Amino acid sequence: MGATRSLLLLGAGAIMGGAAVIAYRISEETGKPFQEALSEVPAELERLYAELRVKSEQALVKGRALYEEKQAELEDQLREFTSAH
Repeated sequence: MGATRSLLLLGAGAIMGGAAVIAYRISEETGKPFQEALSEVPAELERLYAELRVKSEQALVKGRALYEEKQAELEDQLREFTSAH
């Protein structure tokens, strides 16, 4: 039970620390007081999540295209090798 409580406290602390860092960044960028910037943390997290999702989808598309290109290259090399023998 003690380990579970410690993990929960650690998780809560990490979440609060992350929110504080984001609020501090918002405060620095906008000049708003820290307390006011705290109210913008959820919207900033949504924006960051959407940006991360777009970037990961782009990376997936690029990775898939590179994979298909490499597969086609390997198939061509295999055909050349088998036709030569």
